[in-house]
Amino acid sequence: MTEYVVLLMGDAEHWWDLPEEERAAGYAAHETFTAQLVERGHRVTGGAELHRSSEARTIAPRATTVTEGPWAETREQVGGLYLVESDDLDDLLDCCLLLAATGDAVEVRRCVQPEERAS
Repeated sequence: MTEYVVLLMGDAEHWWDLPEEERAAGYAAHETFTAQLVERGHRVTGGAELHRSSEARTIAPRATTVTEGPWAETREQVGGLYLVESDDLDDLLDCCLLLAATGDAVEVRRCVQPEERAS
């Protein structure tokens, strides 16, 4: 199986300010997504919901200090991720449409395996 990361990108600050019933609907969509993955033969191996991007700490390339906040000055930030093993990328992408329906952009990227690393 190939390992993919499913990145959830959107206005992460907006998520935290949603009314409780709207956040509950969002969590329900994620539960449906993970159930669909299992039902369709994919395997979730990890993942996490991330706290507000304003809580991030950043170290810029070649920097000698740590700054508060995210690297990019943009509203769109990574709000969470799933690690998924799959033999069927097209079907995985089809499942990811459930997450996109919640209003976040979804980026799916293949993970580099140890044997693929340059020596």
